[in-house]
Amino acid sequence: MREATEQMSAALLCGGGSSRLGFPKEMVRVGGRPLGAVMADRLKEIFPSVIVISNESGFLRPHVDVPIYEDKSPGKGPLAGIEVGLTYCESDRCFFLAVDMPLVHNGLICRLVDAAAKSDAQAIVPKVSGHVQPVCGVYDQHLLVAAGECLSKGGSLSLAEFLQTIDTEYVQMDQADAGCFRDLDYPSDLAILRDGFEDVEPLPVQHILVRKTRPCHDLVVEEWPVAVYVNDIRLVTVMCLPSALRELAVGLASYLSLVQYTGAVGSISVDYEQKRVRMEVDVEDERIRKATQLLITSTCGANVYGSPLTVAEEAGEWTDFRVAADHILEVASGMRDMSPVFDRTGGTHQAAFTDGEEIQFFFEDIGRHNAVDKVVGRALMEGKSLEKGAIVTTGRISSEMVVKAVRAKVPVLASRSAVTIHACRLAKNYGLTLAGFARGGRLNAYTKPERIV
Repeated sequence: MREATEQMSAALLCGGGSSRLGFPKEMVRVGGRPLGAVMADRLKEIFPSVIVISNESGFLRPHVDVPIYEDKSPGKGPLAGIEVGLTYCESDRCFFLAVDMPLVHNGLICRLVDAAAKSDAQAIVPKVSGHVQPVCGVYDQHLLVAAGECLSKGGSLSLAEFLQTIDTEYVQMDQADAGCFRDLDYPSDLAILRDGFEDVEPLPVQHILVRKTRPCHDLVVEEWPVAVYVNDIRLVTVMCLPSALRELAVGLASYLSLVQYTGAVGSISVDYEQKRVRMEVDVEDERIRKATQLLITSTCGANVYGSPLTVAEEAGEWTDFRVAADHILEVASGMRDMSPVFDRTGGTHQAAFTDGEEIQFFFEDIGRHNAVDKVVGRALMEGKSLEKGAIVTTGRISSEMVVKAVRAKVPVLASRSAVTIHACRLAKNYGLTLAGFARGGRLNAYTKPERIV
C-alpha cells in the first residue's frame, strides 16, 4: 500500500468562496496553524509530491512549502480544481482531497490508493451509504481533456455528474467511515474539527445583519478581551483577534523582557471559553508584578504598551544584515493578499518577518501591536533568531514598536504607514534601521539607512 502512494501525487483542493462559513476554510486554525497547512503536511507524509489548489493562493503561501496553483476557471466548482491538479501533478494519477474534509485519515486514503493500483478506471472515488464523495479520490491524467471540455461548455458543473460520463470505479465504504466525510460549511461545523484536533481556534469573523435598502449580512471582525496570566499572575487583558493567542502572549512577554530566549516558556495553554492564556515562565514573580505596573492602555485601542524609556534596553551588537528596498516594498504591498481576515472584513493590521529573501512568519490582528507581538512570539516558540531579518508592518510605528524590535534584536523595522519622531529618536539611539511609507515604489529610511540597499 505504501508502494502505491509512492507512485502517485496528491493535491489539496482549497477552492470555493466559503460564503456560508464566512472565512476561508483553509485558514481556520487548528493546533496553532492554518488547516490547509496541517492537511498539506499530512499528505506529504504519504505522497512524494503534494500541491495545493486555491483561488486565493496568497493566504497559504507563508505557511506551506509546497507549490500553490490557482484555478484557471474560478467559480466553476471542484472540477476546475481537478483540472488544475491534473495539469501540474507529477504523476499519471493524482489523489485529490478537499480541505473541508479534515477527518479523512491516512488509512482511508491508502485504501483508495490501493484500490486505484488494482483498477484501470479513470476515477476511483468512495461511496458511503449511497452518497458519492468526489472530492476525495484518485483521478487519471487522461481526464484532463474531458475536464477542460466540460468546463468550457458551461451549464452543469457538478463533479458527481462528470463522474457519470467517464469510467469511474466507486469504492464502497463502511457506514463507520461516514463520519470521515463530514465537511466544514457553517460556523457550527467547527465542532467537526474538534473530533480530529486538540486545539481549534474560534472563527475571527462573524456574520452581522446590516439594514440597507433591504436586510443583508456583513462580515465583521471579532474582538476579544483576552486575559494573559504569567505564573498565575494576571499580566494584562489584551483586546485582540481570537487567533494565535499563544504567539501573542509570548510576544507580549518578550516586549516586557519576561521572555528573552527560546525555552524560557515552560507551558502555555488557551481557554477559549474563559478567554484566557496561561503560561509558565522562568522568571521571578516580582519582575512580573513590576511589568504589570508598566502597562497602560493604548490609544490604538487594540493592545497595551509600556513606557519605552522604562523598558527599553541597549541592543548591543547588530548583525551585518542588509535587505533590498525592493524586497521590503514587495512584502509591504503583498501582506494584504495574505490576510484572510482583512480580505473578509477590512479590519486588521498585518506584520511579517522576512529574512531578506522570503517571509518566514506572518500574522494579522485588530491591533498593530498585536500583529508584531505574534510574529516575535512565534519566532521564540520555534527557536528562530530574528537577528538577520526585518519586520514589516502595516501600522504606524511609534516608540513602543521600536522597543519591540530592539528587544527581539530585529535590525530593520519598516511600515507602509508613518513613524513618530520619538520612534526615530529611539531607533537612532539603539542602532535600529527604521523605515516608513513603504508603498508606491518608495520608502523613507529615517535611521541607519545603510542596511537598506
